[in-house]
Amino acid sequence: MDAPADALVLLFTRGVSLRTWSLTGGIDRELALYRRLAAHYQRVLLVSYGGEDDAALLRMHAPELELICNRVGVGESAFASSIPTLVSAALSGVGRIVVKTNQMYGGEVAVALARHLRDRGVAAGLVARGGYRWSRMAAFEHGPNSPQADAAAKTEGVLCPAADVVVGTTADMTEDLAWRYGLDPRRGKVIPNYVIPPEGEPPAAADREPGLILYAGQLIPRKRADILIDAVAMMSDEARAGVRLEVIGDGPLLPALRERAKGLPVEFRERQSNRELMERMSRCSIYAQSSEMEGHPKTILEALAAGAPVIVADTPGQSETVTHGLTGLRIENSPEAFSRAFVDLLADPEWRDMLGAGAARAARAAFSLDAVVPLELEAHALAQDHAARSLTRSVRSTR
Repeated sequence: MDAPADALVLLFTRGVSLRTWSLTGGIDRELALYRRLAAHYQRVLLVSYGGEDDAALLRMHAPELELICNRVGVGESAFASSIPTLVSAALSGVGRIVVKTNQMYGGEVAVALARHLRDRGVAAGLVARGGYRWSRMAAFEHGPNSPQADAAAKTEGVLCPAADVVVGTTADMTEDLAWRYGLDPRRGKVIPNYVIPPEGEPPAAADREPGLILYAGQLIPRKRADILIDAVAMMSDEARAGVRLEVIGDGPLLPALRERAKGLPVEFRERQSNRELMERMSRCSIYAQSSEMEGHPKTILEALAAGAPVIVADTPGQSETVTHGLTGLRIENSPEAFSRAFVDLLADPEWRDMLGAGAARAARAAFSLDAVVPLELEAHALAQDHAARSLTRSVRSTR
């Protein structure tokens, strides 16, 4: 399709940098979308909260993209306030610009940037994208009346009504935002998280590491990794023979989880690059996740795309991601239920093959970059069209 605009500006989540993406192992994965989108724009400009080392990281991983970062090391708030001026100067002379948020945290900066550009006669379409329902997640983790939930709702309440298009990763999320903030449903678009699966067909059960159960993610209360450890503990000695639970990630609960897993076949590993994680997902016999709440969980999507037999708790976010009996199993979020599912699935390689093959086909069809890039371009074009018409009406009204 034709280019939605001349330039695309991606605003990073408040406080996040390319270095953050690098340290969490996801820099190549996160940049992959914008490298693909660069073929449709004259310029793609990333705005990060990092310092000078972000420029070196971009040259290494995606030299075709441009960067604005906090090179002089001013405070975060001061840098955020300077972003509209910095972007306007960098894109001087560009008449059509799409501004997009990576997450909604810090979205007030995107609103200020779009207004700044429009005040200078630029047709600036604003895409408010969020990977998960931030205000609802904050209310779940910290309480509905917590400062965190209030701050999330306040930012969403500024960003979403100001946006030309609001993008969520699931229909539930997009519909919820439209309801909460009184948005025209036609301004909402669903663009799922994407995956970059390993090349070739995923390994069959017979070619995977026998008994390897994998979990990857933050070690925080909401993720409930303790349930997986307790599930292994509940297995009989006979069933547990040859079983190993591998937990990849870090977080404040790591010491307590290590203590809980003493004497059990549980191994803790540090975060890995996306390529390394996808390799582990391609080798495990089961991927398991027992979170109490998710958005559109990337790790589960990646496990599906890698052809791993997946077991998840039947909880918000995970329930919508796994089709029970076709692409994985959704079960009660308890150690007993996970323990039974581990035993049954490990004992049946044909069942694992069926689930893994179905998962890989479905995930690769729906969540590959080939599927997601056209959705991105459609949303950008809609935002740009809305912004251009608004700018035209504004010019006419001043005559």
